[in-house]
Amino acid sequence: MTSGRLWARMNELPRRAAAQLSERDVPASPGVYAWYRNAEAVYSGRATGRKGLRTRIWHEQLKTGSDLSYSSFRREVCAHLGVGPTIRSLIRPSVLTAVEVEVVNEWILGCEVAWIECTSATEAERLEQLLHAEWTPSLSRR
Repeated sequence: MTSGRLWARMNELPRRAAAQLSERDVPASPGVYAWYRNAEAVYSGRATGRKGLRTRIWHEQLKTGSDLSYSSFRREVCAHLGVGPTIRSLIRPSVLTAVEVEVVNEWILGCEVAWIECTSATEAERLEQLLHAEWTPSLSRR
């Protein structure tokens, strides 16, 4: 169960259904994000790269290709669903079958995502640390 003022803020943000999200919907700024399944936060992370949230959420986590190795969220979903241990999805490229990857993709498409934009990568890193100090979702490992 999430608790604390930062999680209260995150939980109050509008959530976007993964299946209906477009690349243009996701900002290119740094930030933190949370994935929700059945109204519960299941994973949170930060986006600090050059194209921020857009790259992390759209290109890495919603990417439906067969290689799960670039997204810890996709790897954790894979393990959570019992599709395969994280070690199998860490290999580049992943050694999962098309059917196994489709199970992961479908589960993620049934999720929602929310995010908080930040002004810098440093701010995003700090905000993620503070969120995880309050509570860490079940599929987040940090």
